Amino acid sequence: MDFIHSDGKTMESILKQAKPRIIQFTGSSTVAEHLSKQFHGKVKIEDAGFDWKILGPDVSNVDYVAWQCDQDAYAATGQKCSAQSILFVHKNWHKHNFLDILKKQVERRSLKDLTIGPILTWDNKRIEEHIASILELDGAKILWGGKRLQNTTIPERYGSFEPTAIYVPIKHFSSSRKLKLICTELFGPFQIITDYRGSQLSRVLET
Repeated sequence: MDFIHSDGKTMESILKQAKPRIIQFTGSSTVAEHLSKQFHGKVKIEDAGFDWKILGPDVSNVDYVAWQCDQDAYAATGQKCSAQSILFVHKNWHKHNFLDILKKQVERRSLKDLTIGPILTWDNKRIEEHIASILELDGAKILWGGKRLQNTTIPERYGSFEPTAIYVPIKHFSSSRKLKLICTELFGPFQIITDYRGSQLSRVLET
């Protein structure tokens, strides 16, 4: 078995020359759709994309849920197809300091134990530009992270960022223009968090 390390365009060129009978692809829905078109459907897809989690009004096992949310968003430095990209939190969870507990869990991550690492597809400048764009939304704020990792030997062509969460008020989710920005998939240790009341559940489901 041969292993080829390359960017997407180079691999696509190799595949077009090789003309394989079938391609096994694991990755984003955008690339999966592109490959399906280029290779006329001869692709087996393990698909993903922008993944969601919704915490409903019934609160239980707060510590465990916080641990799971941390794992789902930031394990493998957020570079897995099933990574949690957005978290909807019913306001009942605030009564139990859920976000504070989650923050403490996230802040345990470190380069020293490899619970955080380099970001292969987004460099720091691109990440910072994306964060800045989201923070322009009224009421948006950084909950944790939002900074480059310090004292690393990670090459500049890769990203090196703290696990990050940005709070965005749910009112912005009704705008298709804003939603496109909010739901941009940053393939790294990054997620959007919002909260909602029971009366706003329909907006959550419509999103």
